[in-house]
Amino acid sequence: MKILILSPYTTGQRQKPDNPLQAEDCTPPERLAARIQELCGYNAEGWYSEDRDYSMPAGEMFSGPLNTQLRQGLSQIREHDQYGKTTLDLYFPWYYCRVDGEKYPVNENDMIVPFDTAPLHELEILEFGEDGVPERTVDLIEGYDLVFSLLRQDDIQSLQRVFEVERATTLIFLLAKSHKHVVNEDLPNLHVVETGSALQKSLRTTNWALKGVVLRRLCEATCRDGFHVFEQVKQDPQKLIEIAHSQ
Repeated sequence: MKILILSPYTTGQRQKPDNPLQAEDCTPPERLAARIQELCGYNAEGWYSEDRDYSMPAGEMFSGPLNTQLRQGLSQIREHDQYGKTTLDLYFPWYYCRVDGEKYPVNENDMIVPFDTAPLHELEILEFGEDGVPERTVDLIEGYDLVFSLLRQDDIQSLQRVFEVERATTLIFLLAKSHKHVVNEDLPNLHVVETGSALQKSLRTTNWALKGVVLRRLCEATCRDGFHVFEQVKQDPQKLIEIAHSQ
């Protein structure tokens, strides 16, 4: 089974330059390219300095509680001797910070530069036929058997055209009850598992870490009970809450 995890960026970033990528740096393309080069350690003359290089793989950049919990779970399951027939890939949706300039969801191993997260709260709806980003995201999702979305409400709304598409891939969204309206639960193979204050308190965690804790506990249960646990969750997404409580 191929499993995809779509994770939001978190405000905590390991690299903290005085001038991270800002919203106004994203256009025109020439300005974006110049700012990324600067954050990769190059000055205007093209000279490189390691001390000014703030680039880092996306999976290592984010130090917030959600990403920390998620990485713990992924590390455990990837070290398991059954890992391989079942694989888990981690992607992030926002691409402007990519060092290579590609307009494609960011894999955890892709190099990115630090950025001010404020622009992510004002994302426009990405339409099909404009820049190809929704199409590439659809292609990414449809290459997997099971997809977990830990995305924020704003991220989902920006990518809503992607999630309006009927598909064979099972999508499981972890969302608070007040955010469930951003997805259409009538679509086949689209499911919502409710998170919120009650689950947060029962798992003795914080709201910021909650979704990461749920996925970490799923990984722990899989390592303990076997990789068939993923198939059980695919067939009955609500079982995810039971698993989270069982640790």
